Parts: sequence; C-alpha cells; structure tokens
Amino acid sequence: MGAIILGALATLAVVGATLQGAPAPEPSTAATIATPPTPLASPPPVSGVMDLAAIQAGPHVVFQNVIRDPDYAHVSLVPLDAPAGPRVASELICERVHMVSGQGICLSGEHEAESRYYYAITFGEDFLPRERIPLAGPPTFARVSPNGRYGAASVLTEPPSEEDPEAPTQTLLIDIAEGTVLGDIEAFALSRNGVPFDAPERDLWGVTFGADNDRFHATLRTAGNLYLVEGSVQGRRLDVLHPNVSAPAVSPDGTRVAYAKLVSNIGPTFRFHVLDLATMTETPLAEATSIDDQMEWLDDERLLYGLGTDTWLVPSDGSGEPSVFLPDGLSPSVVP
Repeated sequence: MGAIILGALATLAVVGATLQGAPAPEPSTAATIATPPTPLASPPPVSGVMDLAAIQAGPHVVFQNVIRDPDYAHVSLVPLDAPAGPRVASELICERVHMVSGQGICLSGEHEAESRYYYAITFGEDFLPRERIPLAGPPTFARVSPNGRYGAASVLTEPPSEEDPEAPTQTLLIDIAEGTVLGDIEAFALSRNGVPFDAPERDLWGVTFGADNDRFHATLRTAGNLYLVEGSVQGRRLDVLHPNVSAPAVSPDGTRVAYAKLVSNIGPTFRFHVLDLATMTETPLAEATSIDDQMEWLDDERLLYGLGTDTWLVPSDGSGEPSVFLPDGLSPSVVP
C-alpha cells in the first residue's frame, strides 16, 4: 500500500482508505494509531523455484508485494500453507487487488508529472490485464463476488481538507465477465426497516459479497454517521442494518460480518469487531490497534488484516492474540 492518508472521522481514515500505491510512497495500512514491530523477517526473493501456475495448483494467497525490491507493488502469490515463504510475482501492479474463482480486479494508478489517472483492471488466472475502467480518484477498496462475476471498486472522488474533512467516495459495481460498469451504488434505493431512509448526502464504500453473488454489504456514511447496509445487485436497493460499521467483510458461511467499528470520533478510533447477523451481537477482536481497513476471512474462524507492511491474523471469536501471517504483503485474497 503505497500512500496513506490519516485523519479524523471525516478523513480518509473513515473511508478505510489505504492507498496501496504502486510504487511511490512508503506502504502502510490506513488509520493505524500504532504499528507493532514485525517479528518475522522478509522472505527471500524467488529465482526459478516456483511459478504462478505451480502455486495456483493448490490453495494460495494473492496479495500486493510490498518488499522494496523490483517486484514492489506487483500482485504476488504464496502457498496458503507457507505464507511467510518464497513468493512469486506477476507483472500486474495494483494499489488494491482482490481475486476469487479465477477472476480478479486490480485498482491501479498512473502518475505523471502533473496528472494522476486511476483504473479498475479486470484479469484472470494469467494475471494479464483485460478491461481498464476509469475511476474517479485514488482507490480504497476492491472486492470480487464468490463466483467471480461481479467486482466492486471504491475510490475517493476528492481529497479531504481542513475545510471539508469528509472525503467523498464513490463505489462502482463492475461486471467482470463483460468488463463494464453496472452502476454506482449511491444511486440504489435506500431504506431502513422497510421505510425510505432520507440521506440526500451519502457516501458508500467497502462492498463485500454474499454467497449468492447478489446480496452484498457495505458502509454508508450520511450526516457524519456510519451504518452497515445490505444491498442487492439485481434489486438495486440498500437496507440500513446497524450503526458504526466501516469496511465490512462477510464470513464464508454468511452468518457474520467482520468490520472496523467506530468507537470514538476522537482520532477517530476504530476497533475490529465481528457482528452476528442473526442476533446483531458484536464481538470485539483481540487486535486493539485502531485500524480502519477491510479484513479478509482466512476461514470461518480466522481473519486477516493489514497493519504496517504486514498482513496479520486474529481469531474471529475474540480470543487469542494477533500474529503476523504474511510479512511484507497487503491486500490479501485467500484462494482455497
């Protein structure tokens, strides 16, 4: 993650914006108050030991490499059972990446002397770019539906400022198979408890797709408040479910959502939680650092998240202690 922007609730920290910039400023995770030291050494470079196809033959992790070497910011792979071991890099460079069922979305930027251009790039198992879809600003979140059909790209449309610290966002739904934009979810009908929800000024980010590939969850910000919303791609609707939720990630079994809970507007301060969708019971996780970023489920019992330049692991039931899972790697996707 190349560039970060930190700040108050209304700043990029609130939109979870870890700009995994390639390959400029020092990579890090958005909105961290403290960064513990990394206990594991960086893995050595790979030379002729493995290739992409060999790693893809088994369970693996797709991620953004942030070792300061010639493959910095390249989408890379490691075996799932050896995440701290040697990695293999593709030619694809992304600031955010997510891949499921052989289909991926790469949010990338092109930086010239006085101009910056951003794109959502679709790709498959060969990691070669297919369609390039222009984006309105720097990337914050990327997600792909379980069947690989749909993607979601969240961006900042304007930078935050002292006069207007709430950085506006945009989230596009993308048909990965066709390489076309399905729509901006801000235009979806919004309701709460079956009644239209009045939110003329709204920002949405952090889409996470359900197993049926139509239902999704995301974060809504309106009037300075954050909410978890549930949406439908085909129904083009959003329903408000729960307050103080940023960057949700639905569990593989579809029963829970992991997210960064806004616990204080001072800072602001976030704490990772898991929400049971049936009971709306919240469980705080063992990671106590304030981080506003989107987690990735390793399985139904464990979660991954970025902190500093590493991907960390924490149990989903609130027990245990955080530990480094993938050193010098961010924006992970678990491919079982």
